[in-house]
Amino acid sequence: MQKLSRYNKGYRYILTIIDVMSRYLRAFPIKDKKASTIKQVLQKVFRKVKPKNLQTDKGTESYNKIVRAMLKRYKIHHYSTKSETKCAILERAHRTLRERLHRAFTYRNSYKYYDILPELVHSYNHSIHRAHGFEPAQVTTDDEPELYKRLYHSNVDPQFSFAAGDIVRLSKAHKAFRIGYLLGWTEEAFRIYKRYPTIPLSLSLSLSNLYITRF
Repeated sequence: MQKLSRYNKGYRYILTIIDVMSRYLRAFPIKDKKASTIKQVLQKVFRKVKPKNLQTDKGTESYNKIVRAMLKRYKIHHYSTKSETKCAILERAHRTLRERLHRAFTYRNSYKYYDILPELVHSYNHSIHRAHGFEPAQVTTDDEPELYKRLYHSNVDPQFSFAAGDIVRLSKAHKAFRIGYLLGWTEEAFRIYKRYPTIPLSLSLSLSNLYITRF
């Protein structure tokens, strides 16, 4: 979007946030990625809804003193992941939004989008989402158990594979946790400090001061 800034009052980026359960999308045009700008947008969101967990990439726009202090004040667990599929949900939403933007560009014969972005996002949130069959804007907390079953094809509640206090090693490919003495895993061991019921499930680790020796 940086190349289109001259058509959009200097807006160079679109900051997007999506709820992984309902698939409700929020999008905000921003002129820069300064910590103060990101903080302002997040505060606007948190005045309406405050999540328990917030996953971002590891960019400095979210990993800085200003944003981290605000998230701590709101008691929001902020984390990132090295998973290759870490942003799949948001990337699919981006693809849909991008397609709608390009259709609008063609129809209006203009690259201006800042004025129609709210309308496009509203349309996205009030359309049936094929992942779960609901309109994201109409999802309530009462719908969440059914949504989980539809999204993750499970008739049972998600279960952790590890308990707090377990000793684990990390995959060198950064794809999964695993207990055991298998090649391809770090020799240094970690202790599970805390578990989080995020989607997917996530863990906080602490150094265990143990090193696993190969026999």
